[in-house]
Amino acid sequence: MSKQLRLDVAQLTDVGRKRPHNEDNMAYVIPRDPQMMAKKGALFIVADGMGGHAAGEVASEIAVDTVSKVYYQDDRDDVVESLIHAIKRANTLIHQRAAENMLRSGMGTTCVAAVLRGSTAYIANVGDSRAYMFRNGQGKQVSQDHSWVEEQVRAGLLTQDQARSHAQRNVITRSLGTSPDVEVDVFTEHLEPGDSFILCSDGLSNMVEDEEISAIISQFMPREGVYRLVERANANGGTDNITAIVIRIQEVGWEPTGSQVATLSPNGTRNLADENTVPFGPYSGSTLVMPHPNEGTPATSVSAPLPMPGAPPSGPLASPDLATIPQPTFPSGTPQAPKKNRRLLFPALALIILLVVTLAGSGAYYLFFMNRANPDVDKQLTQARSTIDQTKALVQSNPGKALQDLANVQKTLKPLHSASLNDEQRSKLSGLDTDLTTNVKTAIQNYNKNSSILPLCSTTPNKAITGNPQITAITAAQQGNTRFFYALGSDKAVYLLNDKMSPATKITAFDGDVLAIEGNNGSLAALYSKAGQNNAPATYSIAVGLITASGSLEPPQIDEDILKTLQVKDFKPTQLAAADDTYYVLLTSTTNANTNRLLRYEMKNNTLQAPDSTEFTISSGVKDIVAFPKSDQIFFLLNNGEIQSVNFTQDKVSPTSVITQKPIYAPLSLSATEFTTSATVPTPPESSMTQTPATLSIPDATALATGTVNNTPHLYIADNHFHRVLDLTAVSQSNGTPPTNANGGAATNQVKVQLERQFAAGNQLSNVLGITADPGGKGFHLLGQNASNNATTLFSVDTQKPNTCPA
Repeated sequence: MSKQLRLDVAQLTDVGRKRPHNEDNMAYVIPRDPQMMAKKGALFIVADGMGGHAAGEVASEIAVDTVSKVYYQDDRDDVVESLIHAIKRANTLIHQRAAENMLRSGMGTTCVAAVLRGSTAYIANVGDSRAYMFRNGQGKQVSQDHSWVEEQVRAGLLTQDQARSHAQRNVITRSLGTSPDVEVDVFTEHLEPGDSFILCSDGLSNMVEDEEISAIISQFMPREGVYRLVERANANGGTDNITAIVIRIQEVGWEPTGSQVATLSPNGTRNLADENTVPFGPYSGSTLVMPHPNEGTPATSVSAPLPMPGAPPSGPLASPDLATIPQPTFPSGTPQAPKKNRRLLFPALALIILLVVTLAGSGAYYLFFMNRANPDVDKQLTQARSTIDQTKALVQSNPGKALQDLANVQKTLKPLHSASLNDEQRSKLSGLDTDLTTNVKTAIQNYNKNSSILPLCSTTPNKAITGNPQITAITAAQQGNTRFFYALGSDKAVYLLNDKMSPATKITAFDGDVLAIEGNNGSLAALYSKAGQNNAPATYSIAVGLITASGSLEPPQIDEDILKTLQVKDFKPTQLAAADDTYYVLLTSTTNANTNRLLRYEMKNNTLQAPDSTEFTISSGVKDIVAFPKSDQIFFLLNNGEIQSVNFTQDKVSPTSVITQKPIYAPLSLSATEFTTSATVPTPPESSMTQTPATLSIPDATALATGTVNNTPHLYIADNHFHRVLDLTAVSQSNGTPPTNANGGAATNQVKVQLERQFAAGNQLSNVLGITADPGGKGFHLLGQNASNNATTLFSVDTQKPNTCPA
């Protein structure tokens, strides 16, 4: 039996932030028949349409459907010949469709396609949609852009930086459908297990730097990675439609007997091996590679990506044959006036009289019959009235069920608004709309109250962060009665924000590329790296500086080389946490992604002490860590969204899942004030954790924070999917204190938490970036992108003040 290619695949498309329609299309085909898989391989394709909504969407759809079908219908064993034939056939069909309709003149699409067969990848492209390849943390662009600026770059007339901002950067020089024939570039690559590929439209490649794409692909498996790529493109502006397919090679197959890997395409284009491509390395801020739960699944078992709000579902696409409908043609020449013919006069008059009589009869019919009751409409109105009356009791006792029932009523009533109703029926419909709106608003308010959901709104204190560089993380610290905000910039430097929330003052105490920052008890800590000299490995340092009255730092206490201090080599520091005068650094093994070390530094008499260390294993990559004060209780946010915890000891420890004691219901899509008669009734999302006790898991959580409010430690979780912050506390003993062990520290058994409240930003934020606790014990500060203007904004939430926003 031949060895078969095994893949892990995920795809996602999104309209972006600026375009009203999505003109991208994508598909992949992985044959279930092993013989077909061995002969033809798996096909992946992305197309970016152009020519306006009516034309671009059609062009990209024709490209995807045609290439997917024609490639597998072609009996040739040569992948390159079959792939070029399929793409050229798509070009012909698009060109024909454009010629049939003047409104679609100029219709076209880009196309990037990949066939993975055995141990070889075949990449074909036309236009500026791209294919990337990643191996061992290094990435490169395989395809070659057919755009005006890239041709200028290749000719040495423009630099890459000039091309990125050039006015003609969107002008492409080759596409499908704009001419009768097209030249297709084809490249080949040898496959190895662990290789990854991305096919994407320029809505991704123009908005996300190559190094950051590489970081995401290295850090996440396809399911999570494709979501984060699209999310990052939107976070950077989302100026175009965004589409990506991410492919991970789990196991390479054997080439069919007698097959040869082409080094040149039939049209003479170069293989990538002949190109002087410049690979780009891993993003310096990336963390460890995350194992995937579906590792080892066969090629036909493809994981779907995490859904994005408003995005269409992804998965293998199969479309019916496209029918080209010819448009009517007209003979050339000037039309001539008709000859006079008196024989037609009387028949014409008879037709006019008949038409008048018909119209009069139709009017009489309408006046007589349309004012009579329609039994079907009356039945629907009566049933709707009964359901709405029943929900008046449910909105108090079970508002979630009431909203589901009201949503069904709304679906029933919707077609009646465009139906022909008599006056009595229209009056009943108007009354039902009014009562439905009232019940929905009441149900939303009660749902939020029962679920401890407090909406954030425009009256919540917030400030836009202005100036450069772009802010990627934020922390707060306090000196005396003065609170300071420090931000980590995209340039990997730390800045003190001024009163206008601008990164005005650069903190120069940290000599390297800063990976993480934490404010803590009048001090600021940073974890940073420095590149080694003469091919020496990078060094990692932790520095803690006391904050002055102006917000600057005194000369910090530094552990210059963490790895040298521990006398270890195969580890990399990735995360930093702080509580009281204690600092924790997480190190991840570079040889085994599940092996970690946790360091514990203490500041005593303004001196950073040598660290204690403990080692443990964990099932998934770690996205963030935080610590409860005065307890050595550490919380980990894993890449899969699960929250785990461990108590720091000198012995080897094993993190355990955090358990929630009370149900956690997800926020609704609309608040009561946002709901109107024309809006869709919001219903409780299925992702609510209603069965308790349950493992605490928030799949789209972006960050954690801990703070103390009224002497009680709080765990805050920022959730990007529902744009909310969960506020949780540890379940206390009867005396009101968290569980402790024999030494007075926190107990090492499973931590149990309960929801105090959740703060839902709803439509106020389009993206949640991070969170930091208020050092004065008032609550937290949420960093996100404002939905109204896309500006990076800091929301300050005082959890002790009554909520003043409408529910």
